[in-house]
Amino acid sequence: MEISTSTNICAFQRGRERLPVEFSIETCAKAGYRVLDINFCMAMNPESPLRGPDWEDYVRSIGDLAAQYGIRFNQSHLPYYDVWAKRDTPDARIMEELIRRSIRGTALLGARWAVTHPFTVWDAGQDMALSKRANLQYYAPHVELARQCGVGIALENDFEYQGSLRRVYCASVYELMDLCDAFGDPEHVGICYDFGHANLTGGSHRQNLNAIGKRLKAVHVQDNHGQSDEHLLPFFGSIDWEQAMLGLAESDYTGDLTFEIQEYGRYLPRDMKHLAVEQSLAVGERLLTLWKKGAESM
Repeated sequence: MEISTSTNICAFQRGRERLPVEFSIETCAKAGYRVLDINFCMAMNPESPLRGPDWEDYVRSIGDLAAQYGIRFNQSHLPYYDVWAKRDTPDARIMEELIRRSIRGTALLGARWAVTHPFTVWDAGQDMALSKRANLQYYAPHVELARQCGVGIALENDFEYQGSLRRVYCASVYELMDLCDAFGDPEHVGICYDFGHANLTGGSHRQNLNAIGKRLKAVHVQDNHGQSDEHLLPFFGSIDWEQAMLGLAESDYTGDLTFEIQEYGRYLPRDMKHLAVEQSLAVGERLLTLWKKGAESM
């Protein structure tokens, strides 16, 4: 297991403007990262080169830059939107093309798993069976494209928003496991476990990870205080990371420890972003120590 981070680690800053992915790659490489998660959510920016006709050349340029620094990509994050609320709209058609490009981009960069979010059929009320059927139908062509490209789709656990009375499909890891298994293709459909999302549904990381077991193909390592999706560096929220890493060890997970902590260094000036990156590596080393301790105790 190696320490990894999403390329969004340096992307956010004060206001809506985002820093380029090239800056994140260079900053992470200089700090000592050798594995990264390519965050294709950057395609949601209207000015993103991923929206243009030369998008494949742009993805290859990202790969070339990473190779210069000795970086490999282990996973990606696909662009996402509210599939049910925006179905049959021009926005949905644009997003679907960006998702297809991102799946192909995942393969171009040599990553194995592309992470995405299940969606909820909002007007079905509490009937999650309808959401399951809708997700199976919707994701079937994306899984087929991923299969053709030699990558897999990792479905991520969600959470229910504070104060909302609406159920969110796959906020329960048991719903997520059921959906994953329903595809009947463990080589190309797995699970990404987001520790922060799970903390918003009561935690129980060790129990969750033991239940997920070999379905686990990717992780998003982030912290919060159990009230909102803060995307903080571990130990800056309320998660018990010793128990979390013990659960990860018990799950026989064979991937990397990948941070998704874009909010942690949001307000640092550009010339100080490296401080958040460097601290994340130090925290990652401590998490690896806890994971090894858990593995040795089994």
